[in-house]
Amino acid sequence: MTPEQAKELIRHIMEDGFNQQDISVVEASFTEDYVRHGYGGPSANSLAEHIKSLKNYHSALTEARFEIQQMVSDGESVAVRYILRGVHTGTFMGVEPSGNEIERHAVAIFTIRNNKVVEGHIVSDSGGLLEQLQNK
Repeated sequence: MTPEQAKELIRHIMEDGFNQQDISVVEASFTEDYVRHGYGGPSANSLAEHIKSLKNYHSALTEARFEIQQMVSDGESVAVRYILRGVHTGTFMGVEPSGNEIERHAVAIFTIRNNKVVEGHIVSDSGGLLEQLQNK
């Protein structure tokens, strides 16, 4: 996979999959044994756990969406800097709905093999997110 193809795969996952809530994009783009290492956010030990986590975002954050800020790739991995935005309308991180607009900055590095994502390392500002959720 070329670096541009790898970046397009991640863009497709984030914008067409997550933002449009099209789980079929996620299912087609990750391996079943996908592992997500969360630093400041949730980890997942399988594609099923990853999908459950993504659905949790949408159930707690109305209009949840990823906004890609920057991507870099060598073809086998993609680093992406992005912002998660949404409106806190459901219980999230143990916090009852506040109605607050939130944003969480994050950086992710995804590993790609055979045109599918096999692993992700995500570093996110969950402390800042928690403050936004709790501010009324």
